[in-house]
Amino acid sequence: MLPAGDAGDFMNILLAVFAGIAAIIGLGLLWWRWRVVRELRVMSSVEVSGAGGVSAMPPGQVVEVAGTLRVRHPLAAEFSGKPAAYYKCEIEREEVYYERDSQGREERRTRTTTVYTNMKFGQCLVEDSTGRVGIDFDGADVEAVQTVNEPCAPPGQMQMSGVVGGVLSALANSNSSYRRKENMLEPDMTVFVLGEVREGGLIGKPTKGSHNRIFVISHKSKEERTTSLTKTARWLLIFIILFFAATAGLLAWSVAKGEEKKAAYVVTQPA
Repeated sequence: MLPAGDAGDFMNILLAVFAGIAAIIGLGLLWWRWRVVRELRVMSSVEVSGAGGVSAMPPGQVVEVAGTLRVRHPLAAEFSGKPAAYYKCEIEREEVYYERDSQGREERRTRTTTVYTNMKFGQCLVEDSTGRVGIDFDGADVEAVQTVNEPCAPPGQMQMSGVVGGVLSALANSNSSYRRKENMLEPDMTVFVLGEVREGGLIGKPTKGSHNRIFVISHKSKEERTTSLTKTARWLLIFIILFFAATAGLLAWSVAKGEEKKAAYVVTQPA
């Protein structure tokens, strides 16, 4: 057992550590909210343009279009096999492991890692009543529809070969479970695109040196994205306030403990 003075010092250090962790989380949430608010401002400052008029705009101009997604040669999504203009497949491994705590007891923990990722897209364009405009998915933040989210058989039992099978077999162990996920955009579905006009009249990611940092291709409408992002910003603000309040409270508690220790030290000292 620690002496009373050492126990007090340890408690102050522990409170300071927790305060630091709460502050770091709060700063991370603040940065996240800043990005969400920035995207909302960009979306509100740009009007949806007709796809047919984008080619006449100067390169570097921020533009929004909404229309039907077309693809020259549809792809076959890797897991579901469905026709796709874009798809992203992932396999995650959840591993169980044990750590010893400060008292030497074993604690069960889990960690999730992505062991396989594959993303493909075809030659695509967006078409509306005014015409059509090509889009380049490279570098886009794609909000796609989830088509697969299910457990996988352990390595060695999966009917997979090539890179996927090789990777999983190498990482297999008895404490792991696997889950595969697939998100895709189907041909002929309605999409919303926010990006920059590129040379040649395509819409793509911002060029180097551009003030804009946003390039989104989404199955949601502009109105749906605005509503979703507004809710996210509101909840983030609430959590930011809570974490910074926790930081202030823990620091105040630490200071109060320190003052109590000083008072107790003065009382116990001979006159």
